[in-house]
Amino acid sequence: MTDSERARLLEHVVLVSRELLERARSQCVSIKLRTLLRYAYVAYKQHTTDLNVIRGLIPRVKPPSRLTNQYFYREMERTLRDNFNVRIEKRRQFRYAVFYK
Repeated sequence: MTDSERARLLEHVVLVSRELLERARSQCVSIKLRTLLRYAYVAYKQHTTDLNVIRGLIPRVKPPSRLTNQYFYREMERTLRDNFNVRIEKRRQFRYAVFYK
C-alpha cells in the first residue's frame, strides 16, 4: 500500500469517526480500533460514509493483512488524537478508542 493510499485510509478513519460521533446519543463513544479500521476500509472501498451501508458490508469486506499491524494502528491512534478528544484504552486484549463530545 502506497503512502497516498495509507493517507486516504487515515482520512476515512477520521470521516467514519465523525459520523459515529454525530449519530451517537451519549457523550462518550467507545469502539475497538480493529472495528474502526474495518469501518474505514469499507468506507474507503465503497466510497460512502453511511454507517448502515458500512455495517452491512463488514462481514464481506476484510482489510488486507498489511494494514492490520501495530504500526498502522499507531498511526491511527496518532491521527485520532490530533483530530478528536479521544483516549486510547486497553481492555482485555483489545485496544479501544474512547471518544468524548
